[in-house]
Amino acid sequence: MPRTGSGVELVGRRAELTRLKAALSVVSAGRAGTVLLSGDAGVGKSRLLTELVQHARSVGTISLTGRCLDVDAAGLPYLPFVEALGQLTSAQRALAGQRPVLARLVPGLAAVERLDENDSAMAQLRLFDSVVGLLTDLAAEAPVLLAIEDLHWADASTRDLVLFLVSRLDSQRIQVVCTLRTEDLHRRHPLRPLLGELSRLSTVETIELAPFDLAHSVEFISALTDNVLPADTVHKIANRSEGNPFFCEELAAAYGDGDGVPSGLAELLLSRVERLSPAARRVVRAISVGSRKVTHSSLHAVCEMADDALEEALREAVQHNVLVAFKGGYTFRHALLREAVYGDLLPGERVRLHAGYANVVTSPASLAYHSLRCHDLPRALAASVTAAHHAAKMYAPGEKLRLVEQALELWTAVPDPAEVSGTTEVSLLRIASTAASAIGEVDRSIEFARSAVAKADETDDPELSAITRHQLATALFVPEKVSAEIEKLVNQAWDLVRDRPPTMARAKILALRAREWVWAWDDDLDIDELRAYAQEAIENARTVGADSVEVDGLVTLAVFAEWTGHTEEAIQVGRTAAERAMSIGAFGVELRAHKNTAITLATAGRLDEAIKLSEFICVRAAEIGLPWGPTSVDARFGLVYFRYYTGDWAGSLAASAVSGVPTSVWAKVTAPSLLVLAAQGEHARLDHLVTELERHTDDPLTTAITHMGQAESALWRGHPHQAVDHIEASFDDLAKLARPAAVDAVLAACIGIWALADIATQARRKGDTAACAQALARGQALVDRMASHRPRHWIARKLYEDNHPGIVMFGHQLAAEMHRLQGTDTADHWQQSVRSATDFPYGEAYARWRWATVLLATGGREEAAQQVVTAHEIASRLGATPLRDAVAALARRGRIPLPGVAEEPPDTELTPRELAVVELAATGMTNREIGTQLYISQKTASVHLSRAMAKLGAANRAEVVSIAHDLGLLS
Repeated sequence: MPRTGSGVELVGRRAELTRLKAALSVVSAGRAGTVLLSGDAGVGKSRLLTELVQHARSVGTISLTGRCLDVDAAGLPYLPFVEALGQLTSAQRALAGQRPVLARLVPGLAAVERLDENDSAMAQLRLFDSVVGLLTDLAAEAPVLLAIEDLHWADASTRDLVLFLVSRLDSQRIQVVCTLRTEDLHRRHPLRPLLGELSRLSTVETIELAPFDLAHSVEFISALTDNVLPADTVHKIANRSEGNPFFCEELAAAYGDGDGVPSGLAELLLSRVERLSPAARRVVRAISVGSRKVTHSSLHAVCEMADDALEEALREAVQHNVLVAFKGGYTFRHALLREAVYGDLLPGERVRLHAGYANVVTSPASLAYHSLRCHDLPRALAASVTAAHHAAKMYAPGEKLRLVEQALELWTAVPDPAEVSGTTEVSLLRIASTAASAIGEVDRSIEFARSAVAKADETDDPELSAITRHQLATALFVPEKVSAEIEKLVNQAWDLVRDRPPTMARAKILALRAREWVWAWDDDLDIDELRAYAQEAIENARTVGADSVEVDGLVTLAVFAEWTGHTEEAIQVGRTAAERAMSIGAFGVELRAHKNTAITLATAGRLDEAIKLSEFICVRAAEIGLPWGPTSVDARFGLVYFRYYTGDWAGSLAASAVSGVPTSVWAKVTAPSLLVLAAQGEHARLDHLVTELERHTDDPLTTAITHMGQAESALWRGHPHQAVDHIEASFDDLAKLARPAAVDAVLAACIGIWALADIATQARRKGDTAACAQALARGQALVDRMASHRPRHWIARKLYEDNHPGIVMFGHQLAAEMHRLQGTDTADHWQQSVRSATDFPYGEAYARWRWATVLLATGGREEAAQQVVTAHEIASRLGATPLRDAVAALARRGRIPLPGVAEEPPDTELTPRELAVVELAATGMTNREIGTQLYISQKTASVHLSRAMAKLGAANRAEVVSIAHDLGLLS
């Protein structure tokens, strides 16, 4: 009988094994990593991983292994992690016991705290953090290898946990290796998004395991058969197998037994089974219906065979390498073989066997699966609901959603479904909406909530109709895309509970009604009326003991205090509410309170405090298991902006450097970092990020900010027309938002008018009145578009336009740029801009540069020198290379010495070729067009232009043209 592949030496995989060992050695040295080992089914991934695990254990590495289960089977969440952590030693289990939440993955640990199913996302993330913490603790003792097989079958929660774990690997001595089948990954396979996220992580490496070549196939088959088969037969098997080691094994086994080669894959896989006795085949077929591993007791009950007959049949199947025995049960030697056997069952046989398993399984998920397959729909419905609750306790919202959806599909097919399941259809729809929201499926969450409203309206329960409308309204609550439908839903919900006594539903609807500004930002809001709603919500909440709703109402009152000019009161109430929310475990309300307080501090010009609080929000969110919840993402987004304003550019880029997060989160916090990169002159890095952003998101806010960064980068590269195009595109995106931030609109207008002022200045020097008029018209259009994004409500206008430091500073810069565009530039305008930019060093340095330019042109050289020196010092300290170079060029032209900079007399003597290139550049030609005109290459044209810029002290092509005009070099 031919041996199995695991019984021969490793063939044809030395290079891949060497790479895996090298990756493991790097981990041992203190650098974490992940390897995705991919390939077709049967190509040898498991064998290679087995070799790595054996090697790892031989060198003292803690090796934990687990395998995913086909989701069409029982669908048990976190199965590979349960298997892996089940291999912990007693000492390691004691270490795990320090994190009680791990009892859900490691049976036998201390009982976990009571689960709040309404906060499943937080609970799940706490579980994830505990897994990472345990592995990190283990890695402190010795390197850790976590091997997960068949990732293509991973349930949603396992996928989430893998992403969470891998994205947090840095210097821990942890190596993760996952195997996956490439041929299973169809376009909509649920693993594809995970692989996309992992591909962006620098710690992740992919090894594609290709089939054997002919030589290795021959070597492998010869080893399997102990060189007893004729050479032509070996080559025939090798060719037939197409290099797949598993197929080599199966074909070799068939030839070894003297049987003919099956014509198709199914026949090939089943040929080993067909050689078994009828009793053994009966047992094998029964096992194919069970889960990946079937216990002896379950098999005994399903097969209904005498003990001795069952044992003899099992022994035969194991000896023929069809089954593999493990402690307490049996499994197929290869998953493909199980699939083939299961697919070969007759319909009636399949139903009978599933019914047998349904009578013996203990897992609700397994019971739901087997009951559904044997058409016992009432039991399948009840088990699906129970399994959904179990999934919630395992912090597995993905499985919870799948099971609830299954229950909803069965609802109309089962008589008296409410009695059978112990719940209602409305309740299931609400649970489905919550679960979908927890895994980021916003559209599905909304649809489930809509269905819940429709079903609730069929009942005679106004409270239920009201609370389902509340849930739909909150599902629609996406700040950048807030729907007008929310107002209608809230009004309907309020009409349903207005005249009823205090209840949880009434309190929640009042609290939401008090936040009417969210969906009616531009209306004339009655603050007193909204405050009354919040106060009534608090009173109702106190009456019914709804503590979280009470505190949420206090957070809203803090907003009204800010709006009416009581900033200190708003800050104090917000902080008090956050402390109260933390004490009662209302973490979502706590984070909202902190975020609102941070916004209040920023609006009041207290940016340092706002930054500290935003940093705290990020840390706190991670502590409570919500590092990437909506509030913490908003806080990190604000942190990137705040640090950009205050000149902490390294901190801004660090805050934006997130990985292992949903693409929408990555895009949102990455976009504002483009402003830093543009100011630093990191154009290549900016271009790379823009490409990634364009590929991964079409969110209007993200793309609007991306265009702003591209516009400033284009300006520093001497392409003002491109900059204007980007700003107009940015305004197009801002117009798609329900509540665009006024500061974004003012910043976009500033950059756009800067570009148009450069264009107009060049046009005036060339006497091109038409181009100048066009620039003025486009500038006025941008200002008008900016004004359209001003909040129309007087409180919002006063709050933002009178106090917001960014809007005040950008507003003065915009006014100065408009005068430059109109040709009425004066020193006073830029002096005012400097005074308003005390908290924005980059804006201050830019304004001083412009101020100095005007002073030099009007004879104020001494005062200009002061502005040049200060601007150069600020730009150098920030690392604003383009601005620093522009200031240095101005200093050279004005004969102004700069501290620490060697003075070089300007050489304005251009060669005829350099002058010709500058003249053509002044017409707007690109380097390629200049080269064509002068019969030189594009590169040579670029070299001549660069030399001209250096001689004239220009920072970019627009400035070299401007200086050449000032010197009279151009007509």
